[in-house]
Amino acid sequence: MPSFYEELLSTDFGALDTLAAKWGDTHSKINGLAKRVGDEVLRPLKDKGYWEGAAAPYAWAQIDDIQRQVGAAAKVADAVRKVIQDGAGELKAAQRDLKDAVTRATAKGLHVGRDGAVSRSVVNGVCSADAPDDASAQKDMDAAQDEIIEICRRGHLADENLSITLMQDIGVDQWFNSKPQLTDINHTSSIGTDQYNALSLAMRGKDPHPARKDTDPYDLGMDWATGTGPGHQDFTNGDRFTELIRRSESMDDIRKQTLKQWRETGEGEGKANYSISKDGKIGALKKLFGEDLPAIVTGDDDGLGQAFLGSYSVHYEIKGQDPDGSVIVNYRLENTTSVESAIHYMGYYDWQRYLNPPAGPGRGVSQTVTWTERLPAHGH
Repeated sequence: MPSFYEELLSTDFGALDTLAAKWGDTHSKINGLAKRVGDEVLRPLKDKGYWEGAAAPYAWAQIDDIQRQVGAAAKVADAVRKVIQDGAGELKAAQRDLKDAVTRATAKGLHVGRDGAVSRSVVNGVCSADAPDDASAQKDMDAAQDEIIEICRRGHLADENLSITLMQDIGVDQWFNSKPQLTDINHTSSIGTDQYNALSLAMRGKDPHPARKDTDPYDLGMDWATGTGPGHQDFTNGDRFTELIRRSESMDDIRKQTLKQWRETGEGEGKANYSISKDGKIGALKKLFGEDLPAIVTGDDDGLGQAFLGSYSVHYEIKGQDPDGSVIVNYRLENTTSVESAIHYMGYYDWQRYLNPPAGPGRGVSQTVTWTERLPAHGH
């Protein structure tokens, strides 16, 4: 899979110019159409008595809705055109800066790998990790690497801001957004985390506003133990299970890992992990009896989600960055509840998977938890 560095370096952003022009043509064709609907369709029906009786007000209301939607579509088309133009400009600028940075690095005898890693030499087509012999060469390498990371970070943010701004202007409801307020990609800080989450769900083909769920670890555990309930459940912002995970102590470390990797690599996607056995089996048992079981017995919201999950990993995607440095992150956690996972405190072994029944009580059930949050720039 190509790295973002490769994609930014090689993508033809001229396609965005073509797309912006098409949206401009669309706006030209439908701009003023709402007035025509009112003048040529709605007013004659009302004023000249062409439609009378009990159904007339309903028909007028429907045509009035059409008029409003055509007007909203014209506003959206104009806003989208401006957003695409702005996004294309920023992506082209980042691409140009990246090419210039690679040229400067090459001129200093450095090599830039396909993943954007800078090295003094290449071994079998891969940048060597060996450190340069002198401090000056190391300084050149560090400066070139930092510059490439910063440009890639800038390009990723432009790409994400473009997509989220377009979605915000168009809207995710049944009708067009009647008040598209964004005409460039640099004002996404006005979008709340719940709306970010809804837009992200919509881009994945999911319901942007799913019904809230009160399901908690006790419910999930009972479903697994009795073999009842669905084999898979999805959770997102506002669901009780999601909020229990978010407030768990282990998520503090996940957030630190997220920010660290984002700052050090410039990659907008990655994984962060939490392991109950990081201190060995004794440490895992101490955690079981000192934290997890007490949380389960007392219903402690601060430890209940973590106790249910045990060790876990999350996939994160950086969706944006506010002017104050706060980072908007979309997290996705995939978890399977099974006999194998229930005895994870004794360690993980191949034979444990044979304990999982194919159906009935104790069968494997899974959960996908997707949520979005803002991480303060200096909060972790």
